[in-house]
Parts: sequence; C-alpha cells; structure tokens
Amino acid sequence: MSRPARRLAVLSFCILLATCGPARQAIEEQAAEPASASLNDALAECRNAFPDQIAQAVARASCVIKATELVRPLLPFPDLLDRENALRKSLAEQVQGGTVSLLERNIQIQKLHAQLLDEERSRPPPTPAASGKPPLAVIQWRQSNPESCGRLGGDSTSCY
Repeated sequence: MSRPARRLAVLSFCILLATCGPARQAIEEQAAEPASASLNDALAECRNAFPDQIAQAVARASCVIKATELVRPLLPFPDLLDRENALRKSLAEQVQGGTVSLLERNIQIQKLHAQLLDEERSRPPPTPAASGKPPLAVIQWRQSNPESCGRLGGDSTSCY
C-alpha cells in the first residue's frame, strides 16, 4: 500500500472512530428515555393501586421501591437510592402501624433526599463519563421529594 493510501486509510479510520462516540451517546440517551417514562408510569400505578397512604403504606412503599429500581442502574451512586428506600420501607411500617404520621414520614423522606443529593454532589464522579448529562430518569429522581412534599397536601407526582 502506498504512503498516500495509508494516510487515507488512517484518516478514514480516525473519522470513523470520531463518529462512534456521538452515535453511542445518542443510543444510550434513547435507551434511558423508556426508563424515565416507565418510572413515571410505575409510580403512577403505585399511587393508583394503593391510594390510601396510611392503611396501604407498606404495600405502596414496596411498589415505589420496585418502581425506583428502574432508575437504580442509571445513578452514579445507587447506594444513595438504597438508603432512601430503606428509610421509605421503615417509615411505611411506622405509618401503617400508627406510630408516625404521614406528614412526619414525608418530612423525613424529604430531609433524607436532600441530604443524599448533597452527598451525591460532594462525591467525585465514579467515571469521567458520569459527569455528563444524566438520563431523564435520574433527573426526575433528583427532583423528587422537594420541600413541598413535607407540607400538608404534599402528594404530587414528585412526592413518593
């Protein structure tokens, strides 16, 4: 192979490699979108299947925990979600048992969620790619349980 032909081959290979990154990122983003739609759908199913947040607290919490498993592999630190879900389960048992009010449960979840987000921000990204734009499902989890969830009537779609 002549020198110009080799240069052309190397240049073609470099161009091919350069186009692989954006294509792969687009595929990954498209793959993450169904998880976010599925997360919203799954959480809506939990709200509809278990509308009584006191008498059905344990069943509803189990449903929410199962629904949030969809976002777990997308999170840079899934252990934070595990901690939130452990508290969710414990508080659900207390709400259903009558030892904690629903409002107190919401306040505790909201406070822990805020702490977990602070902890997530303070940790270095596990991989350089993790510092890019997160999937929609991750954004939705991060925006869940805002301070308004700890107030009376705090049962919006972002409170779970």
